[in-house]
Amino acid sequence: MNTLPKVLLHDHLDGGLWIETILDLAEAQGYALLPETDEQALGDWFYQGDSGSLARYLESFQHTIGVMQTA
Repeated sequence: MNTLPKVLLHDHLDGGLWIETILDLAEAQGYALLPETDEQALGDWFYQGDSGSLARYLESFQHTIGVMQTA
């Protein structure tokens, strides 16, 4: 049995943001297009992106990319 921890071999920054970070960045940058401003509600909204609909899944990236436009 392997006791080594699992590692992440591939991840995209825009798909791995924490909800709290998205809210913080949106506030700092004045990004007003988020579908929700409450942490739990926004988390629920992003989770719905796992509905099996490619269009709905890709919609979430509008917001993660939208808050990452400044250094």
